[in-house]
Amino acid sequence: MSDNKNNNVSPETRDSEYKPADFDEIPDGGTYGKKSGGGSKALKIFLAVAFFLLVAAYAGGAYYYNTHFLHNTYVNNTRLGEMTVEEAENAFTQDFSSHKIAVKEKERTEILDPRDVNAVIKVGSQVKELKDSQNPWFWPVKLHGKDSRTIHLDVTYDQAALEKSVSSMECFKKENVHAPEDAYIKAGDSQFEIVPEVLGNTVKKEELIQKIGEAFSTCLTKIDLEKADLYVLPKVYSTDEPIVNALGEANKYSHGVITYDFSYTQEVLNYETLKDWIKINDKFKVTLDKDKINTYLKKLCDQYNTMGSSRDFTTSGGEKIHVYDGDYGWKIDVEKELKQLKKDIKSGKNVTREPEYEYRAMCRNSARDDIGDSYVEVSLTNQEVWLYIDGKCVLDTSCVSGKPVDGRRTYPGIYSITYKQRNATLVGENYSSPVKYWMPFDGNRGLHDASWRNEFGGNIYKKNGSHGCVNLPEYAAEVLFKYVDTGFPVVIYEK
Repeated sequence: MSDNKNNNVSPETRDSEYKPADFDEIPDGGTYGKKSGGGSKALKIFLAVAFFLLVAAYAGGAYYYNTHFLHNTYVNNTRLGEMTVEEAENAFTQDFSSHKIAVKEKERTEILDPRDVNAVIKVGSQVKELKDSQNPWFWPVKLHGKDSRTIHLDVTYDQAALEKSVSSMECFKKENVHAPEDAYIKAGDSQFEIVPEVLGNTVKKEELIQKIGEAFSTCLTKIDLEKADLYVLPKVYSTDEPIVNALGEANKYSHGVITYDFSYTQEVLNYETLKDWIKINDKFKVTLDKDKINTYLKKLCDQYNTMGSSRDFTTSGGEKIHVYDGDYGWKIDVEKELKQLKKDIKSGKNVTREPEYEYRAMCRNSARDDIGDSYVEVSLTNQEVWLYIDGKCVLDTSCVSGKPVDGRRTYPGIYSITYKQRNATLVGENYSSPVKYWMPFDGNRGLHDASWRNEFGGNIYKKNGSHGCVNLPEYAAEVLFKYVDTGFPVVIYEK
């Protein structure tokens, strides 16, 4: 059996006994509702007062800033916030000692006092115009941040005194000045290299004087010469594209090795020589020095050309003689060689080759031995001709040379066969002679058969000599014609 005393209480009774305490009964069958409080009314009053105060403060601020600069206004690095126009003008004009200018150099900082040049600031309408341009209703926005402005005040100063003062600065003393130097390319020990630029410390005096004048009018108190670009700078830097490209090209030209093959020896062109032939102009165009190359080629010709030079020769009779003159021998074609050499240098590759020759000899055993073991030997004294092939004498015959008078003599020297021709007609002054074997060696002089002669050798040439040719019996001419060819050496001497 339950102890709850309310178990027998009717729902109606319970409802009447447990009404909410904060509700009032409304007669005549009305409903219940919350009690109305005074909190909302107080809040409304508070908000109204706060709004009024904010409006008043905003309006008061606008009224104040109508005659004063906005809070964080800076002009020429001077804070003018909350100042009147008059106060702002005084800030620029009253304490001119604070307008000293520190000139920051690479090595030192020097001070310029505007009073030393009788500088005077005359504030015109600039400050007032700046103040009038501000909207006082924006004053809350300007409470934060920094509103920096620059204006040019009216400044007068003694120009001559300023120039004198600047000229006396340490940075302009001769012993302290180091001029800038451009980067350039030089030939190093093993390759071309860039010598970096030198910045130096030469100051642009006229521009500095102008900058100081501007600093007076803008109240600038520090001039950093580097930041203000007041140093004279090099025109060429080591990282510039033209100089970098020129370096690569110069090293390409100088790194190839060119080897001249002269059979018995070689001449090598490498960096040690090539570096002096490479020219780089002020616009970094890389070229080859034609004059220096020609000088080298001339030296090469003097050393290795043999045409016309004296040679030691051992005659068939065993006598050692000197033979010179004639057109036989090696001769470098300077024009062609210059063209090819420049091409090889620019390729940057290693090349081994012969020079470009205008004339070639049959061999090159040494500096003055280019005749070899195959040649025609002519003794004008003995009126005798020999033919040697690989050191073996295959022909020994008498001959008739030119009559020893001007215009008809056969000249000593070493010549080369120009060409050979079968069945030619030799034409000269007062003669026309057909021959079967024609082998010219000195212009219109040559070796040939002479069917009109019955005898050869002896002293025939002295009275009935040829017009400069070497006349041979037909069989001898035929043998010669069989063995000789263009370039074959003919050695003629008077012994």
